[in-house]
Amino acid sequence: MISVEQYIVFIANEEKFAIDISKVERIIEYTQPKKVPEASEFLLGVIQYNSEVIPIIDLSMRLYNLKSIQDEDTKVIVVLWKEGHIGFLVDDILGIEHFSEEQYEKMDRETHILKDYIDGFMKSEEDITIVLNIDKIFTLEEEEELITAVAN
Repeated sequence: MISVEQYIVFIANEEKFAIDISKVERIIEYTQPKKVPEASEFLLGVIQYNSEVIPIIDLSMRLYNLKSIQDEDTKVIVVLWKEGHIGFLVDDILGIEHFSEEQYEKMDRETHILKDYIDGFMKSEEDITIVLNIDKIFTLEEEEELITAVAN
């Protein structure tokens, strides 16, 4: 039997990415976050989400060191992260896609050019989608900065 997984597929810096849908809580409209003093460039600030304060990350800035251009398609993907939530600013949401095991190309850890936060690639007839592991997207120092930003 072929296992089929669901992913939220989105665009960041003109590239297609996917996050396992089990990590995604909600997709919300982008609103200007409150800036955090002396923060990394990828940390746009914080917003109130339900009853908690969550950091908003510019995914293009984090992955490519290029600022996202906000327009009517810009969204925030709220994901489960470190016993709380975090928001990833993305250029556009393409939707939910089902990928089978045959489409998945797992990262061979002997390939050192790629980062730990890339789990693998989903191949389709028209494109390749990069699968992100959101638990590995930040360094330990960056994680501490994000946790501290919402604690203050």
